[in-house]
Amino acid sequence: MKSIKSTWLKALFVLAILGVIFLILRYLKLDFSHITEEEFKNWVKSLGLWGPIIYIAVYILRLLIFFPASILSAAAGVIWGPVWGFLILQIAANISSAVEFLAARYFARGFIESKLKGKIVNLNEKIQRHGFLTVLLIRLIPNVAWDIQNFSLGLTKVRLRDYFLATLIGIMPGSFAVVFFGSSLIKAMFSPKNFWIIIIAILLLIGIFYLQKALRKGKEE
Repeated sequence: MKSIKSTWLKALFVLAILGVIFLILRYLKLDFSHITEEEFKNWVKSLGLWGPIIYIAVYILRLLIFFPASILSAAAGVIWGPVWGFLILQIAANISSAVEFLAARYFARGFIESKLKGKIVNLNEKIQRHGFLTVLLIRLIPNVAWDIQNFSLGLTKVRLRDYFLATLIGIMPGSFAVVFFGSSLIKAMFSPKNFWIIIIAILLLIGIFYLQKALRKGKEE
């Protein structure tokens, strides 16, 4: 009961902050009318294929500076919108997960084990029996950070096929929710009258959270 109450309080707190931002935008008239959403999209298009390539490279290399994956994930929606943002994020996230997984398994096992000491998810027993399903549930109901998931799974005996396929499918719901939020944010920034779209995005994120919570509860039972 306390956890549910805490979740709703956090959600209301976020909504309150967004409401304040909306009022500030309205009061200061910071609707970025001199830069339209169409102009922003045209600038992104002018980068051509280099835009997604740079984004994917940054997504992979961000771990070197400990930059959170969630912020870059939302940025995909800001830059490319919900559809292309989702597709580009899927490519970036899957390549990133593959690089970290393979690094843990083949190139830096000892180093990574020492760095993740006390954080590693003990999965070997379940992985050997139900590799695909275990990885899928980990992706759908993440209990630990994205990078720790990837490195930890690289230290297990999960088959490459199970890991890559389960990751591809399992991260889709969360990716779409985050990208939609980022896309909604840019719409509200260019035109505060679209601020209601952010509310829908937040409700979507809350829905994903409770779905993950229900799946986690079912898994424990």
